[in-house]
Amino acid sequence: MANTHHSNDSTNNTNNNSSSSADDEVINHEQFEDMRDLLEEDFADLIQTYIIDSQQRIKLLRTTQASDDNANGFEAAHALKGASANVGATHLVTLSEQLQEACRKRNIGQQAKLIDQTAIALQQVELEIHKRLGQ
Repeated sequence: MANTHHSNDSTNNTNNNSSSSADDEVINHEQFEDMRDLLEEDFADLIQTYIIDSQQRIKLLRTTQASDDNANGFEAAHALKGASANVGATHLVTLSEQLQEACRKRNIGQQAKLIDQTAIALQQVELEIHKRLGQ
């Protein structure tokens, strides 16, 4: 599921939330709707898989943090970043990039707070997805 035709250009922000910028939104509306249009009836299955996989990746990140396992932490953060980008979960992409960078610097062991923030962001994404899907 490549994401090659989508840009990260935030100048086209049609979001009517005057209190938040494109960087603050939980899910990028255009990206989310593009993926929904592309997958049609398979979209709900993708979303369920995304949520379950992302929850497992958060658990793996907690394990890698506890064992100071930067290699597996990087892989988990990278996978979370890619999956989150596909559904337009912009804040989760940013947090995942920060976790990847921590792993590059070999300090996943000190990232418990960032992993907690990532878990909270995932909960926010889940709530937003359910709201958008009318669940």
